[in-house]
Amino acid sequence: MASTSETGHAKNVTNFETLLISCTGFGAGYNPTNTALTIATLTAQHIDAKAAIKEIKTTETPFKSVEGERQTLYKPLKPLATKVINALIAAGAPATVIADAKTINRKLQGKRANTKTTETVPNEEPTNTISVAQTSYDMLLDNLEKLIELVNVEPKYNPNEEDLKIEALIVYKEQLEAVNTKFKTFYVPYKNALQTRNEMFYTPQTGLVDTALTVKIYVKSVFGATSPQYRQISKLAFKKYK
Repeated sequence: MASTSETGHAKNVTNFETLLISCTGFGAGYNPTNTALTIATLTAQHIDAKAAIKEIKTTETPFKSVEGERQTLYKPLKPLATKVINALIAAGAPATVIADAKTINRKLQGKRANTKTTETVPNEEPTNTISVAQTSYDMLLDNLEKLIELVNVEPKYNPNEEDLKIEALIVYKEQLEAVNTKFKTFYVPYKNALQTRNEMFYTPQTGLVDTALTVKIYVKSVFGATSPQYRQISKLAFKKYK
């Protein structure tokens, strides 16, 4: 189901089209000196707005797909890291190695030192600031790599369990690296489409919403607040969304 804001963006375009059709129907009486309000300019703006909405739909589908893929691949990471720590302890590794591994695992689990509070992994964007708890996807991957490096040089770490073997951990790490890259590859065009839409719709004065509101004011000034022309468009709503 589409979010309220996404539905609202589309509604702005639909109402803008109704506004354009109405103004065109006013004939010679609709004759603004402001070129931004002319039928030709409004028509071009409407065409661009529809294209912006379409581009979001086009780029959103593959982005959402890889977003779900990444969440699925990362889901086993935390319990796997805990199993590695337990295997390290069971193997009789030195206390210093175990302490270092536990420090890495705290970061993987989203726990701060000296606390039992767990923070969830945000569905962050590639450009988001890394959290204090280091729970971004990139930092999770980085800490997994550190854990692998640590157990790889510990001679006593040689588990029989296939998923805990160094080779399996490396394969899993490479899968996470690949899905991170894939996520960012599909995220960038989707993010660009969102930015284009937001600028096109919501830039002060020149954006679609402000233009539509100005058109309504112009029609009101020319034909009057009680005129059939203004009543025809007065209830068309145009809202700004983040």
